[in-house]
Amino acid sequence: MEKTKKRTGLIVALVLCLALAAVGGVMAWYASQSSLTNTFAVGNIKPPTTDPDQPEKPLKPEVKPEEGGHQGQVNGNIVEDKWVEGSKLTAGSHVAKNPNIGLAPKSDAAYVFAYVKNDLGSGTYFTLKDHWKPVAGQATEHATGGAQAYEGGLFMYVADGAEAAMLQPSTTDVWTGELFSEVVADPNASIAGSPTMTVSCYMVAKSNASEVLSAKDATDAAIAWAASQK
Repeated sequence: MEKTKKRTGLIVALVLCLALAAVGGVMAWYASQSSLTNTFAVGNIKPPTTDPDQPEKPLKPEVKPEEGGHQGQVNGNIVEDKWVEGSKLTAGSHVAKNPNIGLAPKSDAAYVFAYVKNDLGSGTYFTLKDHWKPVAGQATEHATGGAQAYEGGLFMYVADGAEAAMLQPSTTDVWTGELFSEVVADPNASIAGSPTMTVSCYMVAKSNASEVLSAKDATDAAIAWAASQK
């Protein structure tokens, strides 16, 4: 009789354990996990490798101009093939300086902006060339230099339009055309003790083919960039 009671008690205990396990759900496991890795491409705004005025002539950034090279005339996408290092600037003078911005073949199409920081002294300016316009409110006009005369500021490549335009790559180097061709000092200009002029470029391209990059978006980004150059 005692054995029967013990056996009956054991059976009841096991049934209770199974019932609790079923209710609590501890006997069933379910798991799921996922992973996604993104591979990015590197932006592709390549600098030009040939002289803008002589398409067959390779640029030589390590060779001095007097030795047939372009040392001091090339920096990334900017080329100044008329500039001569150490040129003298005095009141009433004109000095050749012709920044031109280019892209190598297979580059990404890009909006192009240039910022000119003029520390030459008062009364110095340049005349903006075709295909370029000042960014509204971001450039300083020169009072007596005539139409398109500026002392410095932010400018945008517009091609033949009125707003920022993309420079489109081709099978050879492509160019915006000169931003200006010379620096002029008025007859009464006051030249700084250590006169310098810095031309910097900012190029904005799409991150992928489906992205929408408007001229306004590019211009707003350029204005923010230019603030860091002042």
